[in-house]
Amino acid sequence: MKLSRNYVTPFVSLVFIVVGLSGLLMFFHLFDGYTEIAHEYLGIFFVICAILHIVINWKALKIHFKKGVFIPAASAIAITSALFVVLQQLHPKVDTLLLERITKAPIGDVFTALQIDHREVTKKLAAKGISLQGATTVEDIWIKNNASPEEIFDLILQ
Repeated sequence: MKLSRNYVTPFVSLVFIVVGLSGLLMFFHLFDGYTEIAHEYLGIFFVICAILHIVINWKALKIHFKKGVFIPAASAIAITSALFVVLQQLHPKVDTLLLERITKAPIGDVFTALQIDHREVTKKLAAKGISLQGATTVEDIWIKNNASPEEIFDLILQ
């Protein structure tokens, strides 16, 4: 099947709208937890659609490259992105700070703070082949068991 503007353009346009709107909802903390998954997965699909759009429109884009209009745009995007990263490093969001501290806190304190029964969590983790033995922090659990942090938190918080 040949790439066609008739298919790619509607997809890239509609996915752009959904990703943009879900990004706005996330920014204003509306429907938190519901918009993130759509935003992330459709963001991946948007990148694919954008690449296809670039491939289809490559000849026209080369004209813009020759005019030099991409250099200021690329510079502005790079500077803005770097600024966001630097600001996040200097002033991390509360959830980032809490997650970092929870992962490095003693396991017993974490379970108490999260109001979780230590025995139940141990059983849940053991059922998935994950051991608490030798772990003093939540971070130790995923490191010693070669698991992802998300997997461990999902099991702990179920």
